[in-house]
Amino acid sequence: MDAIGRRTSAALPASESIVANGVSAGSTALRSAAPKVGREAPVSEPALTVTNVVPAEKPKKRPRIVGIDMARGIAMFGMTVVHFVNFREDDGALATFAELFRGRAMPLFMMLGGIGVTFLTRRSSTPSRDLLIRAVMLVALGLFMTEHVPRLAIVLQAYGLFFILSIVWFRLPSKVLIGLVPLVTAFGAWSYQVIGLPRVQTRFDELLTVEGPQSLIFDGFYPLFPVGAFFLTGIVLGRINLNSDRVAAVLASVGVVAGVGIRVGADFFASAFNLQTDFGGNAGDGIFHFSRLLDSQGHSAMPAWVLSAIGTSMAVLGLSLLIARRAPMLVSPLVAVGSFSLTYYVYQAWLTNVVPPTFETSTGTEWIFTIAVYVSFIILALIYRMFFTSGPFERVLRIGSGPRLPRTPAEAAITSPA
Repeated sequence: MDAIGRRTSAALPASESIVANGVSAGSTALRSAAPKVGREAPVSEPALTVTNVVPAEKPKKRPRIVGIDMARGIAMFGMTVVHFVNFREDDGALATFAELFRGRAMPLFMMLGGIGVTFLTRRSSTPSRDLLIRAVMLVALGLFMTEHVPRLAIVLQAYGLFFILSIVWFRLPSKVLIGLVPLVTAFGAWSYQVIGLPRVQTRFDELLTVEGPQSLIFDGFYPLFPVGAFFLTGIVLGRINLNSDRVAAVLASVGVVAGVGIRVGADFFASAFNLQTDFGGNAGDGIFHFSRLLDSQGHSAMPAWVLSAIGTSMAVLGLSLLIARRAPMLVSPLVAVGSFSLTYYVYQAWLTNVVPPTFETSTGTEWIFTIAVYVSFIILALIYRMFFTSGPFERVLRIGSGPRLPRTPAEAAITSPA
């Protein structure tokens, strides 16, 4: 009879609960149901009638961490400000406020992308394939937008490159990724100054030539060196428990200290010793200047900017996590934009073709355009969310993705690999 039980249980999936003739399948149940005799004679396997099959539990959809969507919404607002408002030193408070976002919105966007990669690879049954599919789509969309949105430096090609590299990155221990951050930052500062190539956009006709990879790695507007440092930081942050208030508070406090302290410290040191940090232009001059490492201005490609931008991004993330849990309705407009961040990026980028160029308008008018673009999308997103859970471009990005893995009880406490 034990043989019957073993054959029966082996022939059926472990996820199914089977009741046969009112007796649970399994050797123990069959043995208890059989008549007890002195010696069991060989018997043929009885035909089992399946009367109740409970299917395996479908993977539950993981609840979104609303604070991350809020942070994405802030990043998207910052990008809109940078794209629509031209900085003018003599335009007062409005121009100064706009300058706060310059060189800070993109790093936040990249860092959140790294967090998203960690979430994606954790829940996907085919993480490498999913990353590659998304990378191809992002690069294709970025190349298309480069041809049709001439006023902007499109970030999606670099974003796609980082997804490709993440096929390797997500498998590395956190300690290794943390070690890569200063290496990527330092090499970026060196290559920007010594190689001294002009910033260019990656285009369709250059993709399979030397210029295409070169612009993505060295001399594009968002090159791997040093912009990859933001993405690497995000992958590591995605491995910690972002549902914890304590973790959020640490991120916020450390981020504020690092973001403000590094920038203020670098500026103070350069001023105190009368060091030149701004050498003008968008590219290096072929000479390495140590004093230039203290340039904390947005997109300077120098360590002072990279490290301070990592700090401000962590601060925004930490504060968003804390606020979103306590006032979800208050931050719902930001969350609406952040949950459709790719769709919004395309939306606002396309609208730069409609409004007048920034050099033809005043700062006040440009702020009106910025707010109008952002608020109009909030309205559209809130209506759209009544019928769909993900944006149109986000839905396209998931085409070809593998099935999600079932949720485990241990996932509430996210830990990094050794």
